[in-house]
Amino acid sequence: MTLDFFDQLKHNAELTPNRIALQLLDDKGQESFTFHRLHNEISKLSQFLSRHIHPGETLGILMQNHPRWGIAFLAAESAGARILPLDILHTPKTLAALIRHSDCSFLVSSHQLFEKLDEIQAHLPSPIPTLVMDSQKPDCHDWESVLAKETYIPNLPLFRRDPEDTLLLVYTSGTTGNPKGVMLSHNAIYLTVKAVLDIIQLDNEDHILSVLPLYHMLALMANFLMPLYMATRITYLNAIEPRKILESFRDQGITVFVCVPQFYYLLHRRIFQIAKKKGLLEHATFQVLLKLSRFSNDWIGFNPGRLLFRSVHRNFNNLRLFAVGGARFDKEVLKSFRDLGFQFAQAFGMTETSAVSTISVSNGLGSAGRPMPHVDLKIDRPGIDGIGEILISGPHIMQAYWKNEVATKNVLKKGWLHSGDLGYLDPNGYLYITGRKKDVIVLSSGKNIFPEEIEHAYESKCPYIREMCVIGVEDGNQEKLHAMIVPDFKYLKSQQVINISDMLRYQIENLSVEFPGYKRIRTFDVLSESLPRTPTRKIKRFEVMNLFKDQNNSRAEPIHPSSKPQDDLERKVFELLKETGKVTSIRHEMSLELDCGFDSLERVEFLSNAQDTFGLNIKEEDATNIFTVQDMIDVLRTTLDSRVKTSPQNRTKTWSDILSQPLTGEEKKAGRQILRRRPIVEGLYFGMSRLLLLLAKALFNLRFDGQDKLPKNGPFLICPNHLSYLDGFLLSAGLAFPHLKRMVYLGYSDYFRTGTLGGYLGSLLKIVPVNPDRYLRQALRLGAYGLSKGYILGIFPEGERSIDGETKPFRKGPAILAKELNVAVIPTAIIGTYEVWPRGSSKIKAHSVTIRFGDPLTPFEHETPAQFTQRMQDSVRNLLEEGNGS
Repeated sequence: MTLDFFDQLKHNAELTPNRIALQLLDDKGQESFTFHRLHNEISKLSQFLSRHIHPGETLGILMQNHPRWGIAFLAAESAGARILPLDILHTPKTLAALIRHSDCSFLVSSHQLFEKLDEIQAHLPSPIPTLVMDSQKPDCHDWESVLAKETYIPNLPLFRRDPEDTLLLVYTSGTTGNPKGVMLSHNAIYLTVKAVLDIIQLDNEDHILSVLPLYHMLALMANFLMPLYMATRITYLNAIEPRKILESFRDQGITVFVCVPQFYYLLHRRIFQIAKKKGLLEHATFQVLLKLSRFSNDWIGFNPGRLLFRSVHRNFNNLRLFAVGGARFDKEVLKSFRDLGFQFAQAFGMTETSAVSTISVSNGLGSAGRPMPHVDLKIDRPGIDGIGEILISGPHIMQAYWKNEVATKNVLKKGWLHSGDLGYLDPNGYLYITGRKKDVIVLSSGKNIFPEEIEHAYESKCPYIREMCVIGVEDGNQEKLHAMIVPDFKYLKSQQVINISDMLRYQIENLSVEFPGYKRIRTFDVLSESLPRTPTRKIKRFEVMNLFKDQNNSRAEPIHPSSKPQDDLERKVFELLKETGKVTSIRHEMSLELDCGFDSLERVEFLSNAQDTFGLNIKEEDATNIFTVQDMIDVLRTTLDSRVKTSPQNRTKTWSDILSQPLTGEEKKAGRQILRRRPIVEGLYFGMSRLLLLLAKALFNLRFDGQDKLPKNGPFLICPNHLSYLDGFLLSAGLAFPHLKRMVYLGYSDYFRTGTLGGYLGSLLKIVPVNPDRYLRQALRLGAYGLSKGYILGIFPEGERSIDGETKPFRKGPAILAKELNVAVIPTAIIGTYEVWPRGSSKIKAHSVTIRFGDPLTPFEHETPAQFTQRMQDSVRNLLEEGNGS
């Protein structure tokens, strides 16, 4: 038994005519539709449509979210039409194809889509009659004119259809690039509406916020038909924009919100980032309260979240229910929300099942709920873990795919819909979704990978990643996991991170140790634009695979044309970029790293050349905000003194120029601070190093080979591989006092911040702080200054610790210093510290350690830094092989 929607609508209009039913919030303000206005417009529009279409004909709705989208829907239903909701994000060519395929004979649209409408009409054999909202378009019917001419009739619908007549023709969103028209009966739609309302209790005191597009089934059901039947107010926003959504929660008193998992992941990340920024004590308190709430929820059955996290709930004072559907939802995120005091409804369904098949409120945490009373579920061919394809049966199932018998037979078999989703049922009948059958990556080892699980794990733990799509790609005879990543550029900029790829790689390697080997991301590409998604934010993986192919096709032509320089300043910047040999086609929005391919040293060269060309000095804090070509131009314009005329130089600045320039006042101060002699401290340091040496020999059987190869006098560089935090300490422990007192290291600045334990260690060890995003130029100049004063400089050329014990590619910094100052490099092999204390672990184990010094290397006369870097790395690798073989 279904419900009489029009009878209930008429009742609401007569009982509470001035009550707001639907409203729109946009940049212009707020537009409200009372129940009287709503019923009046449906009645008049229904009469108009009944004279332009016959019952059973298809009417298309092509509109952005607006109360009149729903009015058009109900008017078309009253007139007996088969309704075709159209995705406004489709191209005009695709929309025209869907209109033709669906036999659509009439369109309802809005003035915002004029341009798209004209293109659609151009792709059709003949123009299709169209009603347009908010415009008197000459070749279209006008909405306001219709309202002025038609007479209000209270009794709807105008046409009583058979319950099994097709009410909706909804084309799937096309995650595989092949949309199909899903035929849903009147009975299937309203049976589902009634069943959900029996479980989710709504009333006229509730207020729903809707951000999902109404042309998608989840939004049509949850954000229009269900609440409207219960006289629940509905407010529409046109975009999933977290700031506007939070403002609406606060200002509108929203009580219920339905959205897809991705929004809740973003909200979850934002809540925890804010907590982390509040300081060590407040963050620690937050974590303790969260654990306390979890204990109370799990063991006592009482949720204290609203009491413990009042600051989190400040924007959600009236909210009583979050609801999620559309895809698998991470259980740990759901638990976190519960512990924060939020109640969740979880559902599973698809267009082919009238949007909903299973549902639950706050039970079966992490599940998609239990089947509704009219729904049957079973798992097809479950594996030993109980996971198999989810099959669904019931009167809410689609009738067929429109004009597609083959596709219909592929999914409808013996009364069961083969969903394409994988999952399992627990002993209590709760359904758990694990992924999409077509998305599963099967490795050559036979292991099955559910990419959504991997994606969310990395996204939730790495704030630098905004979006990620994991795909399987060929690597020789095997398949590996490759990620297409969209960084969170706003967050990266706030953290002054410029070397995006390096930072992402470092973070991904750290997170990968938490996964078994076959689930680890091995390689990745960085994208500047958002991933292609469906209206419910599912990734279009076939399009991402095409992006991967384009990204890795060296013959691919530039997608966008070059920008034209607007003045002499831009022209010279473009010339400087071309002189690097990295790019030929230049656009203002290009990233210096991602598009131009600059590493941190090449970036320093480019900035130095720009400063020399324009005769100015870019402040370090300004340099850290240069991400794109346009950023560079903007900083130059701002920095350039209007009294100083630009006089472009003909000679490009070299590293010899950069390193030989006199130190600035700030650099001199830093150099004196790091290199000052402190005999008493140096004596204590040497004593501590000898104690460490004795301890390391006892615990790790520490052994040194080739110490006689270290020059007794003069400056030189020591360049070892990098495996562990212990490397620098153990290396220093084996040095004789004459070497130790002259030893200076380049170290990552984040580990040696002033005022911290690392800062005191940095002062003791004579650390020159290095940050590839800031002060890299200064660090190399200070390193050169130390070498010129006869000091020994220790640099780990890999720049970071190995994630797996294997040597990473060496960077060019040490080679540049060695070549420009004509000093020797001592290649050094550290063996065993990875086994003692590997990256990503908090445990130290006993294992033998050996440190081997190689023969000194000096750059050849015509050897480039890149060539000398390779020779250094080959020498270190040879030392490692000899050490491992001994």
